[in-house]
Amino acid sequence: MTQFGRLCWLPLLQWLLIGSGLGVRAWSFGPVQSDASQDTSRVPQPSDVASTANHTILARQLIVGTLLPPQVPPGTWPPVPSIVNPGTSYCQCVPPGSCANPLPTAPSDGSGQIDIRIVNNGGYPTAPTTSSTLTCSYGLVACCQAGSYQCGRRFPPPPGSTAAGPGQASFGAYPWQAALLTTADVYLGGGALITAQHVLTAAHKVYNLALTSFKVRLGEWDASSTSEPIPAQDVYISNVYVNPSFNPTNLQNDVAILKLSTPVSLTSKSTVGTVCLPTTSFVGQRCWVAGWGKNDFGATGAYQAIERQVDVPLIPNANCQAALQATRLGSSFVLSPTSFICAGGEAGKDACTGDGGSPLVCTSNGVWYVVGLVAWGIGCAQAGVPGVYVNVGTYLPWIQTTLTL
Repeated sequence: MTQFGRLCWLPLLQWLLIGSGLGVRAWSFGPVQSDASQDTSRVPQPSDVASTANHTILARQLIVGTLLPPQVPPGTWPPVPSIVNPGTSYCQCVPPGSCANPLPTAPSDGSGQIDIRIVNNGGYPTAPTTSSTLTCSYGLVACCQAGSYQCGRRFPPPPGSTAAGPGQASFGAYPWQAALLTTADVYLGGGALITAQHVLTAAHKVYNLALTSFKVRLGEWDASSTSEPIPAQDVYISNVYVNPSFNPTNLQNDVAILKLSTPVSLTSKSTVGTVCLPTTSFVGQRCWVAGWGKNDFGATGAYQAIERQVDVPLIPNANCQAALQATRLGSSFVLSPTSFICAGGEAGKDACTGDGGSPLVCTSNGVWYVVGLVAWGIGCAQAGVPGVYVNVGTYLPWIQTTLTL
């Protein structure tokens, strides 16, 4: 990402340290091919498709057509499967001091629990019922809340975290962020954890991969280190569901769901949690993208070791289409409002090569929603040229049905 600027930063490729003898874990990005053979003057070229042999050109395939606007889910749509058993309360491991409105704990002196032999109507209240005891590691503490598990929550960095540098995300700031890696730890792209067993991503990242050839990493931050205070975890994939209307030649309907081989815990680590699916429009708001993609377009860009972040304005599709028509796409270009939404257009702030599938997230009342997935653009981080994202709201019926499979 650049600044995350499709985030413009200093090259950090040296951090890979493969074979350095330093004993650190690092993923790699595969060989990089020259851009010399690519004629980008005529049509946008595919780039961060799921190929470990070419990571130099940002996925820039286009959608043309006039389709229906994004939908708001009616009550007739299939319900999203519960990611945890609903209940009157749940407990989650969080950094000390970050538990909002905790449930009162049962007293240790018997208050409210002993049978008083002389009873009056103003008797002691019954201690609240909480979920089963949760043992927390990594310096975290149990936080018990009323209701069922809440998606879209995030917490401050835990004790012992390294401070984020300019353009970097804080440790654990995006607990839903998934890194897609080959089984040989070659970085492929991003995704968003939407249930304990499902990751939402762009179809162009995974549609041509063998099921056993890649995996998901959750809770990652610094890909070159294993010294984070809360370790990342790798999970294998049991199934890949690509939207049946996905077109790899133009990235129409560029959405897929990965089913993890086993559900992950959403309560034991503050760095692993789900993001909510959108129920309203966020156009006009500033939203955020995070990931480990390149800091610039083309051969000069370098993949990033530490997760980056960038804030971008979500803009109306009409404005986006006009901006894109001013590029090499020309005045006849038509942006599909069903397949895509747009964000950005500010110099030095964008997602970039390798960020494909990473979630564009917006917040409302402290809850975070995945509104888009990085798809394509024209170059990276150019003023007046917004990035194009999968319009997640369009695909809610398909997503919700697929989650039941």
